Amino acid sequence: MKIMHILPELEEGGVERMVPIIANCQARLGHEIYVVSSGGKLESLLSPDIRNVKMPVHRKNPFIGIFCAFRLARIIKRENILIIHAFSRIPAWICWVIKLFVPRVKYIFAARAVYPRLYYGTWPIAKADGITCVSGAVLKSMANWMPARIPARVIYNPFNTKILPWTGSGDASVKHLLYLGRVSKNKGPVLLIEAMARVKNQNWVLDVVGDGPATDLLREKIAQHGLGKRVTIHGFTNEALAFISRCDLFLCPSREEGFYLALMEALLSGAPVLASDISAVRELTSSDRANLGNELLPPTDAAAWAEAIDSFLDGKFTPSLKLAINLPTEDEMASAMLEFYSEIIKR
Repeated sequence: MKIMHILPELEEGGVERMVPIIANCQARLGHEIYVVSSGGKLESLLSPDIRNVKMPVHRKNPFIGIFCAFRLARIIKRENILIIHAFSRIPAWICWVIKLFVPRVKYIFAARAVYPRLYYGTWPIAKADGITCVSGAVLKSMANWMPARIPARVIYNPFNTKILPWTGSGDASVKHLLYLGRVSKNKGPVLLIEAMARVKNQNWVLDVVGDGPATDLLREKIAQHGLGKRVTIHGFTNEALAFISRCDLFLCPSREEGFYLALMEALLSGAPVLASDISAVRELTSSDRANLGNELLPPTDAAAWAEAIDSFLDGKFTPSLKLAINLPTEDEMASAMLEFYSEIIKR
């Protein structure tokens, strides 16, 4: 089967890390795979067997989008590609235009975030031939507006075999806290700084691993609260799993998630975790909300986060969240997608 995956870029984030895994597995299973993006540091994760196509598919300019769609339609026709799989809303618009040029190709949308309502940004999703959802929370969020004619399937991210067991920092003098992920407002690192400013009297340091559009704002907040000697922004690193292994507390303050890859990796390692009380987190950590304690916190309440972190630093409680779902292997995830593609092709 010939398959084309389209995502805005290959810089940093859950989608950017997951697409190379999906593409590499499908290529290993004998399929011809194309990955289309504007490029980025994670291109190095793509197997040499994969056709890496660079185009400005991250741009919101409609004329550039039409230009990309036209060029990709020519490749799809020439190579007889059967499936185009869009991993963001801009690629979804491009795929919808591609369908105008090549009606026979099947367009799949990968829903990896919460889409609460139908509006111009999600309109092309409703034109897909099929939808893969990264969690039940994502599927539920789309139920009110997704046309019933579109088949959808929940396919979880795979178990990461490279996870390192949690050991903690081993530092008796100071607790090492960790935020890992994209530095954007919705991910919550700025709220985290507001919370940490309330526990200055405790012995802690915070590592921020990742980069993104809110990095400058984060630096401003750190300086504003006088935390420059206690908070370190490391930027992007390939050693993220080592940071998880060596932290004393893993912090997941995101306001909105489809799956929360960083949380999954922390839970698999065995690290203590504080996380936002949002639907995707509840799905990952427990099917019974009543059994959860103080580990899940309001995603916009800095005072609640400060109180929970303060209690942890005082030794009054240790978070005990565990992963509550069975994750597939990488090959099982890739095979589930291929099976779904085959179903869509036959429709």
